[in-house]
Amino acid sequence: MIRFWGQDKYSQRELIGYELFLREYNDGQWRFPADFGKFTASEFAQTLVDTIGALPAGIQLVSINLDQPQFIDPQYIDQLGVAQRACPDTLIIVELTERPYNVPIAQLVTAAAAYQDLGLWVCLDDVGTGANQVDLVEALAPHVKEYKFALQNFHNKRDFVTVVSPQLQFWREEADINSVFFVIEGFETEADLKVAQNYHAEIVQGYYYGRPHMIQVKN
Repeated sequence: MIRFWGQDKYSQRELIGYELFLREYNDGQWRFPADFGKFTASEFAQTLVDTIGALPAGIQLVSINLDQPQFIDPQYIDQLGVAQRACPDTLIIVELTERPYNVPIAQLVTAAAAYQDLGLWVCLDDVGTGANQVDLVEALAPHVKEYKFALQNFHNKRDFVTVVSPQLQFWREEADINSVFFVIEGFETEADLKVAQNYHAEIVQGYYYGRPHMIQVKN
């Protein structure tokens, strides 16, 4: 059995959506799936539709994460388009993770354009990390609606503020140049809020606002 767990997403202090994380029930516990490949695109999309149907009224958006192989998979593109049509009042955002799989940029661009044509948003997750570097960001720019910056990737740095501030400035400017939303995740403390306050993210999330929790759906 698989379910989505949700983490709150806020804009101007208002709960507007959730980032959804797939979990599998195994040996009496909910765990991160060891093999995403065993789930079909149809199973994934139907679980997403069921989850959206169980969300509180007024939720504007949900985001899900896909690695490069799933992102370009025609079945995922098709089934997520079906899910968006089934949930017209809730925007589905497809986050392309930073994990490198050496998928050619041209294939990622084609897939991003396909999601866009189906009415879904594409978000580049953890910009500046892993595969989501400037060359890919620029190539995907016409088809992307969000850049997400991950504060948690810098929490282990010795001088967190000095290291993360220019990165936040750079990606805020890139978001402005390309007319996309700037999202900051990984807020854990008041100190994180102070560091990020000058970069005016449209959407924020992190443990400071709430930890992921299971979203109950009808069986």
